[in-house]
Amino acid sequence: MGKASREKKERRLQDNDPGSVQSFPRSTLWEKVCFGIVEWGTYLVLFTPLILNRNYFFPYVVPKTIFFRVIVDLILIAYLLLVTVNRRYLPRLNVLTIGVAVFLGISLLTAVTGVNFERSFWSTFERMGGVLTLLHLFIFFVVLTGVFQERKYWERIFAVSIAVGTFLSLSILLSKDPTSRGGGSIGNSSFMAAYMLFNVFFSLILFLTKGLGWKIFTGITFLIMAIVVFFNPIEETRGAMGAFAGGVFLLILGYMIFSKSKLLVRLAPIILVSGVLLGIVFTQTEFFKANMFDVKQLPGRARALVWGEGWEAWKEKPLLGWGPENFNVAFTKYFKAEVPLTVDIWYDRVHNVVIDSLVSSGIIGLLSYLFIFGAAVWGLLRTCRKVAEKKNLFLPLGMIVILATYFAQNIWVFDMISTYLMFFLSLAFISFLISSSKQASLPEPSLEQRKFSPLLGSFLIILALGLLYFGNIQPARASQMIIKGLVLEPDQAIGYFEKALKVSPMAQLEAPEQLSRRTTDLFYGSNPDRFLLEKAADLAAKELEKTILKNPQDFRYFLLLGRLYNDWYNQGKDPAKLDLADKFLTEALKLSQENQQGYWALAQTRLFQGRNKEAIELLQKAIDLEPRYGPSHWYQALSYKVTGESKLGAEKTQDAEAAGYNWKNNLGELKSVIEIYQELGDDAKLAELYSLAVEKDQNDAKLWAGLAASQANIGKYPEAREAAQKAIALKPDFVAELENFLKSLPQ
Repeated sequence: MGKASREKKERRLQDNDPGSVQSFPRSTLWEKVCFGIVEWGTYLVLFTPLILNRNYFFPYVVPKTIFFRVIVDLILIAYLLLVTVNRRYLPRLNVLTIGVAVFLGISLLTAVTGVNFERSFWSTFERMGGVLTLLHLFIFFVVLTGVFQERKYWERIFAVSIAVGTFLSLSILLSKDPTSRGGGSIGNSSFMAAYMLFNVFFSLILFLTKGLGWKIFTGITFLIMAIVVFFNPIEETRGAMGAFAGGVFLLILGYMIFSKSKLLVRLAPIILVSGVLLGIVFTQTEFFKANMFDVKQLPGRARALVWGEGWEAWKEKPLLGWGPENFNVAFTKYFKAEVPLTVDIWYDRVHNVVIDSLVSSGIIGLLSYLFIFGAAVWGLLRTCRKVAEKKNLFLPLGMIVILATYFAQNIWVFDMISTYLMFFLSLAFISFLISSSKQASLPEPSLEQRKFSPLLGSFLIILALGLLYFGNIQPARASQMIIKGLVLEPDQAIGYFEKALKVSPMAQLEAPEQLSRRTTDLFYGSNPDRFLLEKAADLAAKELEKTILKNPQDFRYFLLLGRLYNDWYNQGKDPAKLDLADKFLTEALKLSQENQQGYWALAQTRLFQGRNKEAIELLQKAIDLEPRYGPSHWYQALSYKVTGESKLGAEKTQDAEAAGYNWKNNLGELKSVIEIYQELGDDAKLAELYSLAVEKDQNDAKLWAGLAASQANIGKYPEAREAAQKAIALKPDFVAELENFLKSLPQ
C-alpha cells in the first residue's frame, strides 16, 4: 500500500474517532449571543461545588442547589431561543437520551403515586433533591447534548471542571480551619471524594489523549486532586481509593481488549481473572474488614441495618415504591431498635443506590436507572470498535470507568448536587460520543435559519422566569428566613418563621419542625415571655397539625407535636395539652413500633398524668427492645426519681452507664443523679459525685457546700473544711451557715 493510500485510509478512520464531527458556523448575531450565553453559563454552573453561604439553612446544600438551578434556568431561556433560530440545536435522539427522559418521567409518576408528593417534588433543605432538581438536571443534559456538537467545547468544559476541582483541593490543603479540611466547601469528605473522582478521571483521560500542553495542565491538576482524594489530611476516603483503583484496572483491561493488538487481547482474560481473584482475596483480609466494610462494626453495621429496612419497605410497595425523597417514612415504619446503637437515629436515605431506587420508585424506577447505565455503556462499547487512533480509546473507555466508579461509590453513599451535576455532565458527553460516532451515516444537520419570534420568545421567558422565581428564589428566601428564625431574638424569630411558611411550599415541611424546636428552647429558657411562648407554641402546633394532615404516615411529625404538647403542658399545666400529647404520641407508636423515642415521649405524658406505673412500663418496653441502648435506662432512672423510687433510680443510672450512656460528662444530668443519692442518704457516693461536679463547674458554691457536707459525713474532715471555705469564697452569703458547719468539724 502506497503512502497516499495509507494517508487516505488514516483520514477515513480518523473521521470515525470519538468527537470527530464537522464544525457548524453561527451566521447571525442573535445565534452567536444565545450560544455564548449557553456556553458561558455552562462554565459558570461548574462552579456549583464551590458555593457556600452560611446565611442559609443548610449552608453547604441550599446555596449550591439554588445556584445550579438558577443558572440552568437562565441557560434554558437562551437555549430555547437558540432552537427557535436554528433547529440544528435540537438534541439528537438516541437510546441514552430516551433513557434519561424515561427516568425523569418515572420519577414524576412515582412522586404522584407516593406517600408525599410535596416532599417528592420539593425535597428538603437538607438534601435539595426531588423531582424539581431532577428536572433541572434533565434540562442541563438536554441543553448540553443539543448545543455542544464539537469536541473542542467538551474539552473546554472538562478543563473548567478540572480547574474547579483543583481549586477546591487547594482550598482544603491550605485551609487553616480544621473543620473545613474534610470536605471543603462541599462539607462532607465522602461527597467531596465522590465529586472529585469525576475530575480525577477527566484529568487522566485528557492526559492520555491530548498533547504536551494539556499533559502538563492535567498532570499537575491530577496530582493535586489525588492528594486530597486519596490522602485526605483530616478524614480518610477509603471508598474513593478503592473505586479509583478498580477504575484504573478497568481502563487498562478495556484498552487491552480494544487495542487490536493480538498479544494484549490474549493477555486480557488472564489479567481479568487475576484481578478478580486478587480482589476476592483482598476482601477477606483484616485490613479490608477494618477499613472498608464490616457489618459487625460501624459504619458497616449501620448500613446493613438501613439496607435491611429499605428492602422490607420495597417489598411492601414493589412496583412504584414510596415516592422520591420518602425513605424517611419507610425508615420509621420498619425501624429496628438496634439502629440507635449506630449513633444516628434518623435516616432519609438508604445509602445504597439500588435499594434507594427500589424504595423511592419501585422496580420500574430501578430498571429505568440501570437502563441509563446499560445504554451508555453499550453505546460506548460500540464507539470503541470504531476508534481509529489508539489513544482515543481512552475517551469512551474512560467514560465507562467513570460510570462504573460512580455507581460503585453510590452503593455506599448517595448523590448530592455536586455529584448529580457531574453525572449528568458525563451522560451528556457520552451522548455526544455516541452520536458523533454515527455522524457519517446521518444526514447533515439543516442550516435553515428561522426568524426569531418575539411572541414565542416572550412566552418562553415568562415560563422560565416563573420557574426561576417560584422554584428557586422563593425557596432560597424561605431558607434564609428559617435560619433567622433560629438565631434571632424570640420576638423577631416568630415573624420570620411565619414569613417562611408563606413564601414557599418547601418551607411548610421544614419550618414547623424548626419552630417547634425553637419553642421548646424558649419553654426552658430563663425568664420566658409567657405571651410570646403561647404565640410560638400555638403557631408551631397548628403548622405541625397541617403537616400531619398532608403526611399521615410520618412518625417524625407525630413525635414532634406530641413532645411540643408535653412541654406546653409542663409550662402552663393545661390538661387539654396533655390529652393532645397523649393522642399524637399514641399514634406515633403505632407508626414506628420499635422506635424508642416514641416510648420515651409517651412515658413523659404518663408521668404528667400521674400514671406512673404505665410510664415505667413504657420505658421498660423501650429497654427490652434494645437493652444495650443506654438512654432508655437513663430515662427510666429519671422516672424512678420522679416517682420517689430512689433505690431503683440509682440502679438504673448504673445500668445506663454500663450501656454506654455517659451521664457523668453532663453537669445537669450529674446533678439529677446527686438528687437521687441525696434521697438515699449515700454520702460516700455523694462525695464522689460532688467531686465530679465541682470539676465541671468550679464556681458553683452550692456544689462545694454539698461536697463539704458529704465529705464530713464520711469522716474526711480536712477535705470538708477546704470545700466549705471554697463555697464561702464564692458566695459570702453562706458565711453564717458554713461557719457553724466548720466549727462542728473535729480538729
